[in-house]
Parts: sequence; C-alpha cells; structure tokens
Amino acid sequence: MWKYSSWLFFLLFIGLVNISKGQDYVDLFRVQYSNTGINEFKNDTSGFKNAGSGVQEFGVDLTLPIKLNDKFVIISGYSYDNLELYTFPQQLTGPSSTYKMHSAKLGLSWQHNDTWSGQYLLIPKTTGSLDDINNKNSQVAALALIKQKKKENLFLRYGAYHNSEIFGPFFVPILGIWYRSPNKKFEMNWTLPVWADMNYTWKPWLTTGFNFQSFVRTFYAPQYFSNFKGGKLTDQYMVKASNEIFLYTQFNIKRSFIIQTKVGHSIGRSFRHYNDGDNVDWGFSAFRFGDNRTQLNPDLKDGLIFQIRLIYRYWIKEEGADDTARLF
Repeated sequence: MWKYSSWLFFLLFIGLVNISKGQDYVDLFRVQYSNTGINEFKNDTSGFKNAGSGVQEFGVDLTLPIKLNDKFVIISGYSYDNLELYTFPQQLTGPSSTYKMHSAKLGLSWQHNDTWSGQYLLIPKTTGSLDDINNKNSQVAALALIKQKKKENLFLRYGAYHNSEIFGPFFVPILGIWYRSPNKKFEMNWTLPVWADMNYTWKPWLTTGFNFQSFVRTFYAPQYFSNFKGGKLTDQYMVKASNEIFLYTQFNIKRSFIIQTKVGHSIGRSFRHYNDGDNVDWGFSAFRFGDNRTQLNPDLKDGLIFQIRLIYRYWIKEEGADDTARLF
C-alpha cells in the first residue's frame, strides 16, 4: 500500500494542459456541476414504490503551463470528480452513494516540426482517499496523441489511450479533427469516439453550440452493502458508462472568463456494480471481450441533464486549440 499526504499529491500533480504551435488558448481552471432529475430503474424487481434516482456530478480541473522552449512543454494537471446517486433501488430510504476520483497528468508536448506535433502522457488516477492509495483503488492510464497541421485553420489528430481499469485493460483508438472557418465564427472540434463539439459565435460575448461526450470511469467500492436481491457486504466496483448530447449557450465575459449553460440528454448511460475480481479479459472502445460478469444492480433510465461550467481561459495566439488531455 502506498501512503501520500493530500498536499504532497496535490503539489506534485497540480497542473496543465498542452501548449504547442497551433494552439491559441489553454483553460487554466474549470469547474462544472451537472444535475439529472429522478429517473426510474429499468426492470426493477425490488418492490419499492416509485423507485428511482437523480444524478449529481461536480468536477474541478486545474492547469498550469510549463513551457521549456519552442519545442517542448511539460504537461501536468490535476482534476477532481464527485458523483452522487442511488445505484440500488433499496437505497432510496437512506443516503445516496458517493463516488470520487482524483486524476493527474504528467507528460510532454513535443513540436516535432512545422507539420507534426505530439503529446505523450501518463494519467494516474485513484478513487480512494489521497492518504490511502493502493492497488485496488488506483489506475494508471497512458495517452499518445499526434497532431498534423493541414492548414492554419485545420488540424488532424491520431492517437491511442490505454487504462488499467478495475474491470481489466481498456484501449481506445483516437481520431480527431479541428477546424475553424476563415471568419473565425464557426468551430468544429472532434476527438472521436470520446468528444465532438461544434459551435458558432454570434457576438464577441455569445456562442452557441452542440456537444457530444462519451466516457467510461470505474470506481472502487470496498465493503459495499446492498440488500437488493439478498445482497451482502462485499468489495465491489462501479462502472460509469456515459453517452451524452448537449445544446449549450456560452457567455464570453471579458474574453478570458466563460460561462456555459447546457441542456442535454443521456443515451444508454449506466452505473453498473460488479463484485471485485469479476473482470473482463480486455476492452476495446465500446466492446468488451471475455465479459461474463454478473451485474448486481438494475440500470437507470435515460433522462435530461442540466449543466453549468465556469472556465478561465488564457489566450496565447490566434490559431487552433488543443487540450485533448483533459478528456481522460
């Protein structure tokens, strides 16, 4: 078992997103809050009347650029995510479950030449207390992303992501594109399969857009108790699989201060519990191989999502942005 103090962990990994040629801004600070109203459980056989759950999520991301020279930038960063909901129907008469994740980023951004640049990161994560990190509640991810400059307003991305998820090894191939119209009013930023965004700036202070995001997160749940279907006290883990679409309005306040208000809907979102050790052989994007796991709880039905985001953005120069590392 590894032991760290919260402050030491924070000071080591507080940080940054990427800066390289072809990037005009870096978001130094983000905070967001999401809320979903009460949704019923699917195929619920618990017998609880009007059983369901809302979902509340809170996240903070801190960044600090550390530029070494025109070719190299140290990439570091820290983020915190908090998720609260009822994952089992019988919990509706008691406190909801809270799942927390601390994530860090350490790596390098490398401007290879005028056309090609790369970002190479390690992303350690823990879903436990910062002073009690062990091999059950910790994960280590790696991200490699190559960016190709086609034009001043057009970039392509190629990459791969791997994480030692609690359910087993997990791989995601990455293909992306960034484009901005010559008049700089329309912007398209896709990093598939995890992120897609298109927006239009009507006024210097007003932007509207469409956003899709798809994420997988696993949280360790030690000594978890549920009496659903005669449950008992066991070590478990929870897999959040999220597909969400949003329409949003963005208010650009004094250029660097941004407020986004979003309204969206989940598509096939799930928060599934499994017993610790009940794993898959490996995962590839949306596919799981050797998946003979037993799901312990019913899924929630999809529902509306309301979100607000506050962003502090530091502008560098008038070219295309890239902060893909924050997505993982």
